[in-house]
Amino acid sequence: MFRDLRERISPQRRALAWVILALLVAGGAYAFHRMSGNPVVREGAVAVLWVAVAFLAVRAITFLVVDPLARQSRNATPGFARDMIVVLLYVLAAGGLLRHVAGVSLTQLLGTGALVAAVIGLSMQETLGNIFAGLSLSLDSAFEVGDWIEISGSALGSARPTFVGRVEAMTWRAVQLVSWDGDTDLVPNRIMAQSVITNLYAPVGFHRRTAYYTVQPSARMHEVLGLLAVALAGVPHPPEKQPKAVVWGQKEGGVILECQWWPLGFRHSKASKDEVNRLATTVLAREGVALMGPHGPSPVDPQPVEPSGEQLASLVRLLRLPEHWSKDLKGRVRLRMKAPGEGVLREGDPGDSLYAVLEGRLAVVRAEQRETPYHGLFWETVAELGPGEWLGEISLLTGAPRNATVVAVTAALLLEMDKSAFEGSLKREPEVLEQLADLMARRAASRPDAQTAPAGSFRDQLIRQIRAWFNLA
Repeated sequence: MFRDLRERISPQRRALAWVILALLVAGGAYAFHRMSGNPVVREGAVAVLWVAVAFLAVRAITFLVVDPLARQSRNATPGFARDMIVVLLYVLAAGGLLRHVAGVSLTQLLGTGALVAAVIGLSMQETLGNIFAGLSLSLDSAFEVGDWIEISGSALGSARPTFVGRVEAMTWRAVQLVSWDGDTDLVPNRIMAQSVITNLYAPVGFHRRTAYYTVQPSARMHEVLGLLAVALAGVPHPPEKQPKAVVWGQKEGGVILECQWWPLGFRHSKASKDEVNRLATTVLAREGVALMGPHGPSPVDPQPVEPSGEQLASLVRLLRLPEHWSKDLKGRVRLRMKAPGEGVLREGDPGDSLYAVLEGRLAVVRAEQRETPYHGLFWETVAELGPGEWLGEISLLTGAPRNATVVAVTAALLLEMDKSAFEGSLKREPEVLEQLADLMARRAASRPDAQTAPAGSFRDQLIRQIRAWFNLA
């Protein structure tokens, strides 16, 4: 059901059908030649017989030689080259038939018919333009079969200034493209030659994409940009190409924010743009930053950032801190809500805070390239974290950069405690340092990728780093 009609007949069956048809025509011509006594009919039968033999020979050479060689390469040239070779074979066959059957030389016919050739050339101006434009595109090798390309320019007309599609084939007449909607479009070669072609795959797979949002000015813009950049870390990316959020400019009393990210391949670009739009609008509304529309600022949905006393007490118990520290942490620890797919930490970022998971699930991830369901980057889950677990403790205690990327698998509620919230209590009771070092050493040793270094040496090194970071004697 719902199958492409062109796929109902295999190439082998189609070739066999042509062979049978040519044999039937040749057999009929041979029968007429043998049974008829009329010289004109006999000569006509011989001509039809030779035409069938020539056609059968061209089809056989195409099927057995030309097509297998053309399939060895993915670039767009074989489709065009195949058509040109087939046309050349037919021209040679026609020349041979004219010479053998009619006794007319093809070169003599072309030489004596200059006027006819001129008329044919003018009538085939469009066709010849497509052929030569296709030849120039083939020599440039600007794209390959399977590449997503963007075509723009005045040659397309004002009704459709740009077109994006995947290259399926290139013939002597046109380039066959399949759009994102699954439609098949044939763009004439001369239009392609007159347009600006952007290969969305070459020369490298990564291409920067941007999205713009006009928001209401805010005194917290620097903080919002940081939260946006971390949230966009939920979009699969390699460590060296981190998503960013910057102020692009101003417009109509609003501030234009630009989100930048680097997808791999066109389909990854389309999927990631939807994800970026969802994450950006979620973070902006959650942080109380309104999007600017034609009728003014849009509604926002700011979320509470002050944890309850019970939540602070659970954090103190989780980290095995003295119970009275919950009073010291009041007003210094923040609630953080994360949407599914939102980034929590970015590998390589500087950090000085710890996150405790109250609700939801997080995943420690790394990017990997896959071909299914499409060519692009996807997250591979290294570990999962749930309620009652924490992350980022090394950055809190030593100031080390984040050593992993963490994203929210489900909607999550986190507690964030930074160095400033922790420092006063630790300096007042430095003996807690030993307990923290023991806890972190045991946690590090329990990880699957734990180093084989002696536990004591790791603990001693950790204590020295904590003392240096917090300026403890």
